[in-house]
Amino acid sequence: MPQIFIVDDSISVRKALEITFKRHSLDSFSAISAEQALETLAGDPHFDLMMADVIMPGMSGLDLCSELRRDARFDGRPIVLMSGNVDDNIRRQAREVGANGVLRKPFSPDELIPMVEGLLRAAEAAAAPVEAPTPEPVQPEPVQPQPTQPAAHHAPSELERLVAEYRRRGDVEDLIVVDAQGQIVLPSGDAGAPGAAQRLPMYARHFVATASVIGQHLLGDELQAVTLRYAGREAIFHPLGGLLVIAVTRADLKTLN
Repeated sequence: MPQIFIVDDSISVRKALEITFKRHSLDSFSAISAEQALETLAGDPHFDLMMADVIMPGMSGLDLCSELRRDARFDGRPIVLMSGNVDDNIRRQAREVGANGVLRKPFSPDELIPMVEGLLRAAEAAAAPVEAPTPEPVQPEPVQPQPTQPAAHHAPSELERLVAEYRRRGDVEDLIVVDAQGQIVLPSGDAGAPGAAQRLPMYARHFVATASVIGQHLLGDELQAVTLRYAGREAIFHPLGGLLVIAVTRADLKTLN
């Protein structure tokens, strides 16, 4: 079972991560500071991925990451940095010290787990031995090509379906999709247009994370969406995998089913 090393001075963050990882069959252990993490690593414990807070008393998560990248034992281990304020400057600093990703706090399991599992798979693939090339098979005699059939249309994903439904509606004032790093994207990969929804991602993560915990621990059910209803508008947050769909609609029309 993969081992995650959590480094954060906040006990609430450490406990939330430990509970989330356990629910997804991931083991974890923790340190309350970068200095304690280095002391623990001096004993050469096994871990597959580290999650470290950027801002901590004493040595920062950036300093810790830089220190580990100078140690051959940990050079290939995935490291994810966490911060409540993720901007271009933080992302640049994270790249410079060799971090594999930056996650904005607070975050939901739908953002955290896909990132962690993806990095674990990539690290496992990179560590796998390279197989010797197999001899090329003898090429058969060429045959007359058959007329090609038109490619079948792929079934739309849940994200594409949801975005398409919102775009067909007449009450939607703004619509964006946000990835796990807080970047605004659309299914086509184009940047989202500025609007009311663009100012909501930081707050949306808080409501989604809180609603997800209530659903898991109190109701025993999976979160589908969070709706905030105001006098004239509704803000709707849909977590989908590592993405978050944010829609701002006029509340006087029928909401999406």
